[in-house]
Amino acid sequence: MGSEAAPGRAISDALEREYNLRIRHPERDAVYRDFDARSAAYRARALCRSDLRYGDGPRCTLDWYAPSAPVALPPLLVFIHGGYWRALDKRTFGFIAPAYNAAGIAVALVGYDLAPEVTLSRIVDEAHAAHAWMARERTLAFDRSRVVVAGHSAGGHLAALIAAAEPERLGGLAVRAAVPVSGVFDLEPLLETSVNLDVRMGVEEARRLSPIRCEGFAARHLLVAVGALETDGFIGQSRRFVDCARALGVEAQFMLVPGRTHFDVLEDLADPAAALFRDTLKLCAPG
Repeated sequence: MGSEAAPGRAISDALEREYNLRIRHPERDAVYRDFDARSAAYRARALCRSDLRYGDGPRCTLDWYAPSAPVALPPLLVFIHGGYWRALDKRTFGFIAPAYNAAGIAVALVGYDLAPEVTLSRIVDEAHAAHAWMARERTLAFDRSRVVVAGHSAGGHLAALIAAAEPERLGGLAVRAAVPVSGVFDLEPLLETSVNLDVRMGVEEARRLSPIRCEGFAARHLLVAVGALETDGFIGQSRRFVDCARALGVEAQFMLVPGRTHFDVLEDLADPAAALFRDTLKLCAPG
């Protein structure tokens, strides 16, 4: 036990082992350097509009990757990055876009302000605001009936909350499906980890913003993926979230991605040969 992560809550060694992935994965920096390099290379040749501003915060911008060949109204895949709401940048994840662009799908990478400068409640509001802005922005060509939101880790948490939002909160945008990858769906365990030294959640906020507590989902489909080499904490959260969504009548699929950790699981989201990519592509298809 150590210092308090939340008022009245000391850091739990057991929960720290499950959720503090910086300690568990020293290779993460090399993984992100590779992602950065691949993303920069694609951005240089892609049909990309960078840093489109949707809100007032310094990071409230998004990058828009149009399909490689002209499509009048392409489907849209929105991707929200992770980093425990306190780190990373949307630009690192442009490497996800090429295969979707080649398949005629637009890709939007959403940025947001980071803790501890802002609260998690503010970050959630920004994620909703980004979707509402895209719904209103007529310079963005996409089929507003074929929107899928994906996210990784903390971004998986945000994607799940977007899936639960009524279209009115998203500017009338009806998100048809969500693909949370390695998401955090029950925030209470994080109250006893070092993550919360930056995020600074209290019990009420953690419960209110936990997707596992949502009473319904506007999206019709959930594809919940997690790496087979991840911790029991992350795998268990994904399984429980799928069970809760199914109990609410949502078509929810659980996918354990073989051979993948919390950090390289995104390779399968970007790889046309991988089941995670193929199933995500199906969610963007007509029907």
